[in-house]
Formats: sequence, C-alpha cells, structure tokens
Amino acid sequence: MNTIVSLHGFTGDSEDFEPLRASLPTHARLHAPDLPGHGSRRHLRELRDYSVEAHLALITEAATTTQITLVGYSLGGRLALHWALAHPERVARLILIGASPGLATAAEREERRLADATLADFIRTRGLDAFFKYWHNQTFFQPLLRLPEERLRPILERRHRNDPEGLALSLDNVGTGTLPSLWSRLKEVRCPVDLVTGEHDVKFTRLAREMGVHLPKARHSVIEGAGHAVHLERPGDVAMLLG
Repeated sequence: MNTIVSLHGFTGDSEDFEPLRASLPTHARLHAPDLPGHGSRRHLRELRDYSVEAHLALITEAATTTQITLVGYSLGGRLALHWALAHPERVARLILIGASPGLATAAEREERRLADATLADFIRTRGLDAFFKYWHNQTFFQPLLRLPEERLRPILERRHRNDPEGLALSLDNVGTGTLPSLWSRLKEVRCPVDLVTGEHDVKFTRLAREMGVHLPKARHSVIEGAGHAVHLERPGDVAMLLG
C-alpha cells in the first residue's frame, strides 16, 4: 500500500487534494490533514496549536505507515521539508510543489516577517473579501483563476470559508519570515525529491532550479501552462509523478 501524505498551502485545506486523489491508482492511500488555521482547524486560537511542533505532529499523525510519500504545496512544502529532515528514515519520496526552503539570510527573514505581520493585520482588519482581492491578483495565480467555472468555484468557496483570525495566526507563526531557513540542510535530504513548478510561476521555478543544485536526488518538472497551484490546475500531471 502506497501511503501519500499531502499538505495544502496557505488559504487551502484538505479538499484541495481531492482532484489528485481521484487521479491516483486504486491501491494508493492519500491522507491530507487540515493545517492549523485552515479548513476544520480554522477556529483554533491557542498559540501552541500554531507552533512548528504542532504542525509536524499533524503530519506524524497522518503518516500511518512506516514509509510514506510526502507531498507539500507552498506552505505545506516548507513544512514537508521540516518533517522530512526530522524523520529521514520515514520518507520514501518527497514531492514539493511551488515550495522553497525559506529565506537564506536573517535580514531577508526579518523583512518578510514584517511583511507577513502587515498582511496578517490586513486580514484581521479588512476581512477575507479584501484580502483575496489582493492575494489572487498575484501573477502566478492567474492560470488558476482561468480554470473552468465548475472547477474554480468550489476552490474559491472553500477559501472564503476560512476564518480571518485563523489565517492571520498561521502567517504569524509559520509564515516564510518566521520559519528557519533550510537551505544549508538540503544536502541532508537523501530520498528522491521531485520539484514541481508551473511554467508561469517564474519565482518558484527559479527557486526549484537553485534547490536542485543542493539536493542529492532531485528532479525538476515544469508543468506547461500551469501557475503556482499545480495540484489544483493540473492534478493529473502530479498523479503521473506519483506513479
């Protein structure tokens, strides 16, 4: 039995991986936990629930077999890297979609931490409608927003079911500026790693190329026509990588 643990990105939830689940062979078992501040865990308010340790514990709970294939998108990809480094013997394969190991320098992390804090305050004070108007205006989300209406509508409806405070707490505690950099530790990841980016996601395609230099067993797949959210835009292509 091939056990796959899939981790969603910021503003997403476990249902983001249902199209991928539908594309997998029948013998594959996919677990996709909701991360704190999202989906079924959107109303968590205790700061301890948003710690890195709490996030990694959720991954451990979902990893029901000795070895797993670990899939992470964006925020979920950063967390997947942390878990893979903490449990190297348990990850048979790592698939990172539009993800990075964080920011390399303390100055970059502090700048991003302040930016994340500003965005968290914006979410708290202005609400989700104003936030998503800004968030979805980013270039790498445009291919997602061009999906057929019957595919796009459920994604946007789920995102709007999130709670502003839950998303703000997620940014405050596991945002890119808060998590430590893992660039210097990439060489420790000995399992095969698939780096997946969309053709129109220029930033993360560049980052994936840079990561590939440091990872001992890396393969980079650029998905034609896709943007940042490859698992939502082209789930069949991700399923093919899972084999």
